[in-house]
Amino acid sequence: MKVAVINYSGSVGKTLVSTYLLAPRMKDVKFFSVETINQSATDLGIEDVVSLKGDDFSKMIEDIVFEDSAIIDIGASNVEQFLMSMSRFDGGANEFYLYFIPVTKEDKAIKESMKTAHTLKKAGVEKDKIVFVPNRITPGEDVEKVLEAIFSFVKETNIGKIDKNSVIYDSEVYEYLRYKKLIPKKVTN
Repeated sequence: MKVAVINYSGSVGKTLVSTYLLAPRMKDVKFFSVETINQSATDLGIEDVVSLKGDDFSKMIEDIVFEDSAIIDIGASNVEQFLMSMSRFDGGANEFYLYFIPVTKEDKAIKESMKTAHTLKKAGVEKDKIVFVPNRITPGEDVEKVLEAIFSFVKETNIGKIDKNSVIYDSEVYEYLRYKKLIPKKVTN
């Protein structure tokens, strides 16, 4: 399975989702970081990260075509270039099984998350391949209320999916893991 983690907004947890949620659950995963400015999975302790720029889509496609399992963590500074490059490849949007869009409760993050979903849809991504991931929700908060705009967006546009039970709660444990460069062990079934 090949998945992309993407959002026009910075600081919503794309690398956190890639490193701590997805990587431990994917067998023999190859990690790609499309980032030029911000922290990447290497900074969190992932070894053997292939670093690319947003306009390196053709190189990335060459690299991932033979991979059974890959995570592509696309930094906000490279989203525009990545999407433009992807649109030049016939069927490029369908190279990935899912597109995860981490979203936090800040207005800017919510708006840019919806923009990301619209852009992915226009680029040819099937609506069911777009998954919003609520992130940094305070324990006890009603995720549907806090991210009401996203839940309404999904319902009204029929673009993407969001699950009120699939939430990443705000926790200092992520800062500790980052500081210590600790990666969770592989999850086995």
